Amino acid sequence: MKMFSRQNVFFVWQDLLLHRTVIKMILGVMALLMVAGILPLGMVVVGKWHSLKDFILLYRYEFFHLPAFLFLLGSALQTNAWVVLRRYRTRRQIGLHKALLVVVLAGGVSLWVAAVGGLCTMFVKYVIYPNMPNAHAAFLYVPHSGDKSSFLYFLVMYFFVTAIYGLLFVAFIDFGGNRFFAFAAVIILAVLDMFTVHMLPYLFYISEQTAPVWTILVLIAMMLVLVYTICLSSSQKNYYVQDDLL
Repeated sequence: MKMFSRQNVFFVWQDLLLHRTVIKMILGVMALLMVAGILPLGMVVVGKWHSLKDFILLYRYEFFHLPAFLFLLGSALQTNAWVVLRRYRTRRQIGLHKALLVVVLAGGVSLWVAAVGGLCTMFVKYVIYPNMPNAHAAFLYVPHSGDKSSFLYFLVMYFFVTAIYGLLFVAFIDFGGNRFFAFAAVIILAVLDMFTVHMLPYLFYISEQTAPVWTILVLIAMMLVLVYTICLSSSQKNYYVQDDLL
């Protein structure tokens, strides 16, 4: 039996269409803030990055990318009671719906950030600093034999990390019922990582050179555990009560 059915995919797409205005606004704000970092007024900021990955990470994941994604996810989770009850026959299906929504949004945001970042670096090279010596090395991500950091691997890590934090956000909502505290808890976990285990730097920078396959397998396992947890918590909820809605 497949984890996510065609029915889940259709309803997730339907939710995204219902909230497309808010989604476009949040993604647009993210893009505008990233573009602001390459304008001539931000030359000091531009000087701090030399590749597409560095440009993306210049906007701290804990304070920029993750909050924006959680706002995006929170807006898409605003589903009316009658919609939930008419769509699915079991509570487990509702849990799978929420998990798939997280995965789809995480994938979409990852591709959006990569696309905007790529356009920004190309704009710097060909428009703002077209005659600058070594502009390809200073401002544009150009893979070469001496580069030990693959942007594709970084993008995969970005997706997994974002999806895991999103699943945690949904799980906290299911168990705690308060979106604000769930949002705060996820952000606090990400910020605490800066002062404790430094897992984000390991995933984004180091894991590709140490254990890329095992890292990906562990992250997949974590996602499956969180999906199961969300399905389990959804099976305990009473969706006829207003406080137990998505």
